[in-house]
Amino acid sequence: MEIDWHLQLVITVRLMTALSLGAILGYERSHQQKPAGSRTHALVAVAAALFMVISLYGFPNGNRDPARLAAQVVAGMGFIGAGTIWKEGSWVRGLTTATTLWLSSALGLAVGGGMYLPAVTACGLALLDLEISRVRQIFSRDHRPTVNLMEELDLGLLKAGLERIMALPMRLHTFNASGTDPYIVSFEGLSRQHPDPFTLTLSIKSNTLTLVLLYIPEGMRGKGYSLDILRLLLEWARKQYFTQLNLTSKKEVEGLWKKLGFAQVSDSTYIYRLN
Repeated sequence: MEIDWHLQLVITVRLMTALSLGAILGYERSHQQKPAGSRTHALVAVAAALFMVISLYGFPNGNRDPARLAAQVVAGMGFIGAGTIWKEGSWVRGLTTATTLWLSSALGLAVGGGMYLPAVTACGLALLDLEISRVRQIFSRDHRPTVNLMEELDLGLLKAGLERIMALPMRLHTFNASGTDPYIVSFEGLSRQHPDPFTLTLSIKSNTLTLVLLYIPEGMRGKGYSLDILRLLLEWARKQYFTQLNLTSKKEVEGLWKKLGFAQVSDSTYIYRLN
């Protein structure tokens, strides 16, 4: 069979264009230190473009149905995108990255089908939307820059309060992998009488404080520690100018949170507005 070199060149240009658009879109994600960056987005885009090219030109003697293979790409991207999303209590991360990966597959399909201008336009609009969101977050009146959290927050005051309530020395750990919201703060207290440590983990996102984990060792339960710790958190959050405290909990202890004035917003999520 004679090779159509013009078609091969067209296909090569399409694959290279898809790779470039995916890499451009992924660069914004890698710049934000997200788990899926330029390489992942570029691979998704070029793979989708290749699938589209195969569906268009790979079956010269059969019945072509490009839409069938394209639909499978869209469905398959759901599994890849879901891998970038994770949830901890009321805190969800990775939705935007999952969406940009999904968009990368769409860019690849469009370029593979020869729709260069719509693909470039969609990529440009996506980048514009991501940049506008960043600018809006930076200049938002309620935004608290994560970079300065350690300077702004009096974590020593909260540590001292926990040591007073629990009568345990506390170790403070901070974690921020992305360089932006959210910021993770964890306190750990260990005693010889209780081999499993007391743990309090907080997530800080802008002006919202979320109680991610509160673990009290088995031998110390039933002594009112939870109530005292929640009161301490509310008092500390007000002094640090937070506007809301979130927590998730089992339904059987909802009376404790309501006693403090928390409002139930779902089966296991409660919020306390501080402003």
